[in-house]
Amino acid sequence: MTATTLVATATAAPAAPSTAAETRPTCVAHTLPVRLADPGPATQTLWGELCYPRNARPTTVQFLVHGGYSNHAYWDFPVGNGYYSYVRAATAAGYATFNVDLIGAGHSSHPLSSQVTSDAGAVALHDAITALRQGTLDGHSFGKVIWVGHGTGSYYARTEIPRYGDVDALIQTSALHGFNAEHVVSGQANVYPAVNDPKFANSGYDAGYITTKPGTRASMFLYPATTVPAVAAADEALKDVQPTAAITPPAVPHQIRVPVLVVGGAEDWLGCQGVTVYDCHDPASVLAYESNFYLPEAQLEVALIPQTGHLVALATTAPLTNSIMLNWAAGVAAPQ
Repeated sequence: MTATTLVATATAAPAAPSTAAETRPTCVAHTLPVRLADPGPATQTLWGELCYPRNARPTTVQFLVHGGYSNHAYWDFPVGNGYYSYVRAATAAGYATFNVDLIGAGHSSHPLSSQVTSDAGAVALHDAITALRQGTLDGHSFGKVIWVGHGTGSYYARTEIPRYGDVDALIQTSALHGFNAEHVVSGQANVYPAVNDPKFANSGYDAGYITTKPGTRASMFLYPATTVPAVAAADEALKDVQPTAAITPPAVPHQIRVPVLVVGGAEDWLGCQGVTVYDCHDPASVLAYESNFYLPEAQLEVALIPQTGHLVALATTAPLTNSIMLNWAAGVAAPQ
């Protein structure tokens, strides 16, 4: 397979229905001891929720890793009766999912922010993948693992997968290599130490944990035409923190030797709007640029979702995004 584009054909976003068609999965939360260094002691804890389709135990699991200033709720959003839940969509398609909180977010441990580097986070996530493959969580081992990352969760994959080679495929969302420099400056102005925020004022986090300032998320992360007000309000309420040390750009091309799908919102404020190195309304131009960052073995494919911002899972176009991701996944690691 050569590098190709997957064309998202929708020209208008569907309205969000009041109910979801997906069957609710069976889910259990787990807390794993993990390391921040390899070799090193397992001094931290990583939280995740393992979900199965009802009455099924597939041997392929999708490993869901959220983005910055967020947590596991991104992949299983509590608005819309499952409409915005990738967990529901993936389990309905026959996959198991393990939806984690990154170290430094959600229910996982929060060490000193300076300790949560790209390498440290990659080690912790590798320990979680090892647990999935060995059946440590509930006695059921997985033969195949698909990493599904959003933003920061995609960036961690670029460190972890070349180092450990422990997954069978990679889906990256909202992690293009181009950016709007002016929006980068604006985005930096829209974050501050989490302890300055009313939500995290009593958290005890050190100043290296940052979060988005109140009222700034929607303009950065959501596209108005495909955003339901209740989703924007919930995203603001559910926001989380990010350690400033978390992401160091890895060397390129990324030494990833498994199939890779890159998915983006065509109106992503940072990665598409005003970006000059490609045109997100022309997937072929995005593919041509992104191909510079991957080995031929990645068999890179790219899909751009019309009228969609950075948070692709929270747009009314989410069913289109889910369909593209799951159809691609079935072609590289079917839910067996």
